[in-house]
Amino acid sequence: MSTNMDADMGTSLNAAASQRDRRSRRTVRLLKQSFRELVEEKGFEAVTVRDIAERADVNRGTFYAHFPDKYGLLDLVIREKLQALLGARLGPDASWRRSDLRLAIAAALDHFADVYGGCRRRESLHPLFEQAVQQELAALFGRWLAAVPAPPEAWPVPAATVASATSWAIFGAANEWAREKQAVSAEDMSDRLLAVVLGGVAALTPGGMPD
Repeated sequence: MSTNMDADMGTSLNAAASQRDRRSRRTVRLLKQSFRELVEEKGFEAVTVRDIAERADVNRGTFYAHFPDKYGLLDLVIREKLQALLGARLGPDASWRRSDLRLAIAAALDHFADVYGGCRRRESLHPLFEQAVQQELAALFGRWLAAVPAPPEAWPVPAATVASATSWAIFGAANEWAREKQAVSAEDMSDRLLAVVLGGVAALTPGGMPD
């Protein structure tokens, strides 16, 4: 009898936890959607937590239960968007090779083109945007480099430095390209940037960088 009661109670608790989790995910989706709409309409600096909460039809306490402030929400939105673009272009076996590096560059260009092309209000990118994009690219390259079959001492420059420098090079060029209204096509810019990046990282990769 006791065993059955315990099982029923466990099932009820699991069901309640699952329901709370679904509500939480739904709330976060609404907050992200409201935030994106408001940034498009007003620009990031003009958007307040009150604006976001009202648009999502939740109170500010609910907002703060999920995010510390609007900057925390911005960070999540940026990272998820870039991750989605990278995931759409890169296959599950993507690695530190020229073809996948070019796809990562193309995804970064897509990201910046969308940011600058979709904003009605022209404002400088918030430093958090720069940090999020660079960190996501550096993390991706870091995972790829960690799988290169070479001991640490074989690297003329530490792999972490290669990942960081590569991410900053791509970020800076993609940002400038988008700000200049994409005078060069994304295809051409991907080729140009790949050539510049490879001029350094290919020479720094033990055994060379595969195609």
